[in-house]
Amino acid sequence: METQNNQMPQNNNNGYEYNGQTGNYTPVGAMQQPVNHFAIQAAAVQKESAEHFKKYGILSAIFGLIYSICLYNNHSSITYPVFMLCALIILKLVRGKDGLSLIADCNGKKGLGIFYVVSLMLLSVHRCLTTSFTLAFWERTAIFMLFFSYIIYLYVDTTGFSIGEWLIGLFSTVIKPFEHFSRPFSDFVAHVKLKNNDVDTSEKKKTIRAVLIGIAIAVPMLLVIVPLLCSADMVFKDVLTTINIDFSITEEIYHTIMMVFTAVFVFWSSYTIITSMIAKELKIKINDLGTKNPVIAITFTGIIGAVYVLFCIIQLLYLFSGSVALPEGYTYAEYAHEGFYQLLTVCIINIVMVSVCQTFFKESKVLTALLTAIAGCTYIMIASSAMRMILYIGVYHLTFLRLFVLWFLAVLCFWLAFLIASMYIKNFPVFRAGMVTITIAFLIFIYSNPEYRIAKYDIEATGPSINVQSPDASYIKWFLSYDAVPALEGNEVLIYDYKDGRKDYKFDDEKKYTGLRRFNFSYHIAQKYLK
Repeated sequence: METQNNQMPQNNNNGYEYNGQTGNYTPVGAMQQPVNHFAIQAAAVQKESAEHFKKYGILSAIFGLIYSICLYNNHSSITYPVFMLCALIILKLVRGKDGLSLIADCNGKKGLGIFYVVSLMLLSVHRCLTTSFTLAFWERTAIFMLFFSYIIYLYVDTTGFSIGEWLIGLFSTVIKPFEHFSRPFSDFVAHVKLKNNDVDTSEKKKTIRAVLIGIAIAVPMLLVIVPLLCSADMVFKDVLTTINIDFSITEEIYHTIMMVFTAVFVFWSSYTIITSMIAKELKIKINDLGTKNPVIAITFTGIIGAVYVLFCIIQLLYLFSGSVALPEGYTYAEYAHEGFYQLLTVCIINIVMVSVCQTFFKESKVLTALLTAIAGCTYIMIASSAMRMILYIGVYHLTFLRLFVLWFLAVLCFWLAFLIASMYIKNFPVFRAGMVTITIAFLIFIYSNPEYRIAKYDIEATGPSINVQSPDASYIKWFLSYDAVPALEGNEVLIYDYKDGRKDYKFDDEKKYTGLRRFNFSYHIAQKYLK
């Protein structure tokens, strides 16, 4: 039977089909296989994950190991600056993987990056120069916030950031490890698959891999959980004992296990944060100019401003000039101390109020004038607060809190000045200026050795009458760290009293501040006086 000219055979005996669109013969079944875009996309994602682990996995693991060795249960020693130096070197290597600089931001500017690096090193160096518990809290907080701010600066365009956007960015960065909990594991699996050219996705193989990962997670957790359960229930412990399994662990083994956990946690955190930053997952919308009706702000700032003017007049009459007598029964020290913290709170509220009005309300010359007036009144309140504290210190002498408050008032003055400047200078970088100023001011404060200065001032203020029963001697003995000991030089009574107050902690302090890993300069210097 003949085939018509306009018809072609649809197949032949050789297993080929005729494609009428192309005029070619293709293997049977080739036309029935559409492109699987999901598979292509999944393969691309898997390849990217594998590349991420190849680039950042080992460096993140090294970072976690160094953190654990240097800082686990050890935050006031010579290992702190060693850790920070290693952290910056590792960050440089991570940035170098993508052809980026350690100090340049998204726009190629390097000035602020240099400031971050120098500040982080100076803060870290001071950790081994002090034994102050209060400074330990503030310094570690400053290092944490400055380091994460630095990471954001490197990977996100922070131009125009306000304090609000910075806080949002900081919070979003910190929670990245919890948002991408499984990323290090999935990226590792993708890396192994790509390395071995493994395209087998059989359920059996995936199940075996999942079981192995589960065992790897369960074993170290059981090493901690089982001893705790043994301590909680003697019957449970006896049952385990009858099968000759000893789950008791020594202090050394416990700390070793916790160091491993710390290393794993830091690896997991650093890896997820870096990969999130590389993927530009952190997106922060910068608020535009305010859109709210300025009449609202003009109304409440006008009313509040009138109250502030009256209050400031009273401050000028009572506190600064001394021309008006205080109410009967008041001393200047009592007057100064009575309202200090309330006044400090009002100063902070004023600074927040000025910031909020600038952010949410439309520009208005009247509003700007009122905010400037409120800022001026705030300066008078800050001066009043400082004067009150100075008068109080003159009677009752220094403590760490009183000195820190004076430093904080000085910082508020700078922050308020930047807010005023932003009212009249468009795009003034309030956050960056404030961050740099506060960091420098904090570095000056900690390197001035505040606890030594406090002890020295109190001893000189009390004079020859100082003895172990004096309030200042008691404060030095119980509330100041080894930083204050050099101020006791020449007064054997106070030295002996200070040493007596530390006798119950002698063994713990030696363990905490001596040795190759835990060496602390402040403790080492203090022992020369105490011995």
